[in-house]
Amino acid sequence: MRRAVSVLLLLLSCLSFQAQSQDVRKLTRSERKERVKSLSDKYRQFLGEVEPIMQPEELDTFLQLESDAQRDLYIEDFWKRRASARGISVEEVRTQYYDRLETAKKKYRSVASDRGRIYVIHGEPLEIKEYGGFTGCRLIQPLQVWTYGDLPGVGHNVRLVFYQARTGADFRLWIPASFAKDEQLKDVISSEVVALMQEDETAAVRYVFGLSPNPVCQAAGLSRLECDCIDGRDIVRLIQSSQITQSSWTNAFKPPPVNPEDVRRILHSVVIANPSAAKLPAELSIAFPARQGGRTDAQMTILIPRSKLVMKEVAGVKLYSLDVVGEVLKDDQLFEQYRYRFDYPFETVSDPVAVVIDRFLKPAEYKSRIKIADLNANTEAILEKSMTVPEIAARAQAGTPAAADDIESAQTRLRILPLRDALLTGPQHIDTITTGDDITAVEFFLDGTKVMTKRSPPFALDLNLGEVPQVHRIRAVALDAKGQFVAGDELVVNSGGGDFRVRIVSPRVAMRLSGKTRVQLAVTTPEGKKLDKIELFLNDTRVATLFGPPYVQTVELPAEAKLAYLRAVATLADPEQAPVEDAVVINTPQSMEEVTVHLVELPTTVTRDNRPVTDLPQSAFTVLDDGKPVKLARFEHVTNLPLSIGIAIDTSTSMQPRLTAAQKAGAEFLSRVMRKGDKAFLLAFDVQPQVMQRWTTNLSELSAGLAKLRTDESTALYDAIVYSLYNFAGTSGQKALIVITDGRDTSSKFSFDQALEYAKRAAVPIYGIGIGIGATEVDVRYKFGKFCSETGGNVYYIDQVTDLGRIYDDIQNELRSQYLLGFYPPEGVKPGSNWRPVTVVVGNARVKTIRGYYP
Repeated sequence: MRRAVSVLLLLLSCLSFQAQSQDVRKLTRSERKERVKSLSDKYRQFLGEVEPIMQPEELDTFLQLESDAQRDLYIEDFWKRRASARGISVEEVRTQYYDRLETAKKKYRSVASDRGRIYVIHGEPLEIKEYGGFTGCRLIQPLQVWTYGDLPGVGHNVRLVFYQARTGADFRLWIPASFAKDEQLKDVISSEVVALMQEDETAAVRYVFGLSPNPVCQAAGLSRLECDCIDGRDIVRLIQSSQITQSSWTNAFKPPPVNPEDVRRILHSVVIANPSAAKLPAELSIAFPARQGGRTDAQMTILIPRSKLVMKEVAGVKLYSLDVVGEVLKDDQLFEQYRYRFDYPFETVSDPVAVVIDRFLKPAEYKSRIKIADLNANTEAILEKSMTVPEIAARAQAGTPAAADDIESAQTRLRILPLRDALLTGPQHIDTITTGDDITAVEFFLDGTKVMTKRSPPFALDLNLGEVPQVHRIRAVALDAKGQFVAGDELVVNSGGGDFRVRIVSPRVAMRLSGKTRVQLAVTTPEGKKLDKIELFLNDTRVATLFGPPYVQTVELPAEAKLAYLRAVATLADPEQAPVEDAVVINTPQSMEEVTVHLVELPTTVTRDNRPVTDLPQSAFTVLDDGKPVKLARFEHVTNLPLSIGIAIDTSTSMQPRLTAAQKAGAEFLSRVMRKGDKAFLLAFDVQPQVMQRWTTNLSELSAGLAKLRTDESTALYDAIVYSLYNFAGTSGQKALIVITDGRDTSSKFSFDQALEYAKRAAVPIYGIGIGIGATEVDVRYKFGKFCSETGGNVYYIDQVTDLGRIYDDIQNELRSQYLLGFYPPEGVKPGSNWRPVTVVVGNARVKTIRGYYP
């Protein structure tokens, strides 16, 4: 865990305001009728088609939408909800439903019939059986029995009895009440029997269900129906035992439930008036100040008189809070939509209050629709404006191509071009993009030390990052003719960052900032995960919440350039995944030193008599940093903590006869060890390492990665260890890397010493499994074992790949019986210092952990 902090920062109380919710208003029957009548044929047809599966709240939501673009969005959302609930694609669920509609019309007369409606809602039954008139029984009308495995609100293994009513053509669902008096019995008797009884239905019921005149059947207590019809006994049993009752029969016709919050969600994402809200005076203007790639920044500014907003005070903090929902339409079709929340600290806000929204659009004609609501008062404004988005020529420095995601504007700026996304060592060329005429020099810093000043373009240099991959901070500061700071940027290399990270791209170096300031963010999300929001804070006061790209926001900084910090916090739509954050200190003196506080984590195994000890309190542990005791800042028993596991498998040619068994054993290990919240990645290595599956919690994705393994050429073992450990950068908590190989390194670009130093810096326990590495291969065993012992892992040597299962069990047991200890380095220990040995002591027990750390 790393966070840049300054002793001069003033921390404010953290506030959290809830967005105004606009609930679905329940419409009256007459309101529904009128609103349906006003719809076009397209939307009336949609409502008619989905009526069997549409909930009342969904209908009311649809009828309160104000434009066809919103209705089209709703229809997509309608199918997405059902696809998500069933775990299939939108196209599958939509196709399946319309196929059911067509079948219901052809086979069951109409969707309005009992059989048609049940079929449309619940689909094909497991079994359909026919009785009565279908099978030649002239006493009773034709019957059908449908069997379903489960019907919500009705039961399991449900049998629905449908009968063709004598008084009508459609089949009806049999709903038993009192068997002897049930009026439905009259309807189920055949016309032939009723005619025989001279139209006396009561007599006809007694004739069919009364005792049989046959002496043998009468003695057995059988009715005429049971005695005269082959399937008579089954019919009586079905009628008597039907699981549909007067209280549950309506549940059979109810559509599958939907989450009301999901239904209401659309009202928070479209521009729709709240009828109970008062008018908020506001003005909208649009400018085009920048470009990004082939898109132009349509910067929309909403001005609101400060006097018309209501201020809220919580714990001494005074804020104005606004909620923004917007739509961009092209050719009257919804092109994109967005949503923001803004919190304006009382002491920084201008008058009028300026709400700035940036949308990056391709040059064309659009219409902007925005709803802005005061969260502290029931007021809102809906603003519409047509806009012609122009094409803006590139403003990047001549001879230096702009980065694809760089925002180019006329303001004075400096940006370091991103380096390739890989581990970097040795000489590296550092290039910059600059705009503005007032830049006369650029100072370059490496890890806080000035290395060069360039006084003429191109503002670039070559830096040597050393032989071993390390985290480096590269800073460039632009100066004007007076030597004053005018712009700056900072780049961190070899930081990894895990599979979920957020970064404040600009401003990165901010020595003097005030007033309206554009903040650009970048976020990386894990595969298969969805970003929920990014919150932007000034000190500890939230000033903006972004729910989708582009992650660009203009914020108002205090007019006086006071020391403070901007902080971005990204949250996934997954409650089990912790948020990630990034911070930039602003308005700092050029000479001010930032302190990096690094929590050192020690995965620790304790054994007695070769058995894990799992019940120790924190007081049982003594941690020595360079021989001196330190105070623990974290203590957890990791039995239930999420695991982050990497598996690196040798796929060199020599592994060919063992690969199939290794794949199978790997899949079995993952299926046994991984629990909810755990994640893993898979890396293969031959002549070079290759990630076969990125971090994922999905076992099937990992199994697919294992299935893709192929053998080829030589063994880059050291490179594989370095690249695997790089994947752990930025990942905290319980970690382990499992490396499986059958021989010595033959093709790595990193040496053994370089890879070992990197492993010591990464502090991830390595569990090495050597297959067929003989006892005489002393050098191979020594080096392989060194990776494991220095990092607190273990090494295993086996002759047969079939032994992998046993080894995996040992690793699993150890990982699930560790302690996770954490401490902060002593005061005065600065980043970049030398290796510091660490010892963990527990009385009368053997302790295994990492040997030390680099601050």
